[in-house]
Amino acid sequence: MQLKADVRDRLISIINKISKSNSSLISKAINGEVSVNNVKRLEASILGVKYEIELSNGDLKVNVEDPLNREEDSSRLLTYMTNAIERALQGKIASSKRGLIGLMHLSGGHTARLYEKKTIDFLTVEMDGSTVEEIEKAVKDIGGSIVEHLNATWSFEVSPFNGVRIRVAYWQGEEDMPSGAAVLIGEEIKEIDLPIEELITIIEMTINRFVLFYRKETGKQPKLFHSLYF
Repeated sequence: MQLKADVRDRLISIINKISKSNSSLISKAINGEVSVNNVKRLEASILGVKYEIELSNGDLKVNVEDPLNREEDSSRLLTYMTNAIERALQGKIASSKRGLIGLMHLSGGHTARLYEKKTIDFLTVEMDGSTVEEIEKAVKDIGGSIVEHLNATWSFEVSPFNGVRIRVAYWQGEEDMPSGAAVLIGEEIKEIDLPIEELITIIEMTINRFVLFYRKETGKQPKLFHSLYF
């Protein structure tokens, strides 16, 4: 993967701060594996993008594999992974699971209203008629797990960075009631101090990649939107 000089320099600087004493925290922050010997090596799968990063004597190698071939995703997620490592080095990582809250309950969450509506509209249109059996592989592809949420038709959780949960729930509509969906965040995010703008983008990528993997696994075609961004 070709990196811009500033991205490369920042990543090298952050990785150089990783030691055997904090490697377990870094592993938790990126849901991956970290080894610290003569060569520092990180392996992680984030929303279905697999990263292998090696730093040896100042030489950085970054290998990326994305089944969806979305370079914009893999590039942005690498930046967010670097941010997550930096937060972990500062001791910012979720200590335990708590309740779930909506974006509006976060500082600056009022700015997320339009983004949240766009995400919900995309989900309810593109996932219409979907079943829990159909989404299982797509959920696994993004590193998530199926969970129960009230009386939702299906629901899943994924924790891309720093142990913060993102929960997505979907309700199939009936004759007199349209389909609905909800996106909730684990309250542990308050321990992390994650910027709302970064969180919104991570949520959008989670939803978009989930739907794209769902189509890939089931062979289903777009109903209205090619992706969340078009």
